[in-house]
Amino acid sequence: MNVYVLSGKDIYRVEENLRHILNNHRIDKEHTSVFDASDKKGFRFDLAIMECDSYSLFDESAKAVVIRNPFFLNAAKASESNAKKKTDKDAELRMSILEQYLKKPSPTSVLIFCCIGFEADSRRKEYKLLQKHAAQIIRLQKMKKWEFENYTDKQLSLHQLRLSRDARSELLSRVDTDTLLLHNAIDKMVLYGEKNLDLNDIQHLVSLNPETNVFQMSNAFIRGEFAEVIRARDEMLANSYDYPSLIMMLAGRLRAYYSYKLLYERGLSSQEIAVRTHVNEYAVRISLETAERIRSIDLLNWLAELAELDQNIKAGKTEPGNGFEMFLLRNGKR
Repeated sequence: MNVYVLSGKDIYRVEENLRHILNNHRIDKEHTSVFDASDKKGFRFDLAIMECDSYSLFDESAKAVVIRNPFFLNAAKASESNAKKKTDKDAELRMSILEQYLKKPSPTSVLIFCCIGFEADSRRKEYKLLQKHAAQIIRLQKMKKWEFENYTDKQLSLHQLRLSRDARSELLSRVDTDTLLLHNAIDKMVLYGEKNLDLNDIQHLVSLNPETNVFQMSNAFIRGEFAEVIRARDEMLANSYDYPSLIMMLAGRLRAYYSYKLLYERGLSSQEIAVRTHVNEYAVRISLETAERIRSIDLLNWLAELAELDQNIKAGKTEPGNGFEMFLLRNGKR
């Protein structure tokens, strides 16, 4: 049966698999109908299924119907209150229409439910119905670090790109485990025209993603590595982040450090902290090692100072750049 469910947080590979399915069925854009199903009020499920059954007597080509980001497969929507669930008057009708189609699918159409950036919720009735009728369910979650490194090496090899050891490490640091960022970086390297790339090439071609950059800035801040803090700050400013954004992101990281450190000082192990804070134990352990010489009270004082700075900026009492620079000068050198 030509019914697929594509889902996962790895956006690039979800889109890539969508392209592969369309190519394998030899379906072009002209024969592809796309429906945005993220808006519960604006989406008409009956019209999408009706499109699967429509065909032209003068066109024997296969066609595809792509239902993007279906709200009825989203776990976030599933967590709504019972009162809101009861207001979904179309749910039973949707299930009926879907079941009728799955029992007798169009032989000339491919139906694809495409969940971009989230995993289809296996608890939903629609998911169970699709599973019951043997729809092809493909999950594309973000890769583990070692999987991503192997994937990166294969992609570099496909484009005949050769990186020095430190250049490869820098690339992996900058793209984290994000396949979309990786492929954007590879596109830049290909356009650059050089096949052999060193550390300097990667630093100029590939931007740090915000999550990695603020992680590096907060780690350097806690360790008192002032030069590294300034380097990370400059890169973020160069990538169109303003000072209020830097303040907010640094405060977010320091707040996480404070939570871990406070619980650790109260006698909890890294494993217990991970369970309590719903975070991977490895991340907790690395954070505690980074903040080994810092007390929770120090972290709390920095958070209070950043909160006061944020309020002064909003009240027009402090210029954002000057305020943040003074904060770094007072606290970033140890």
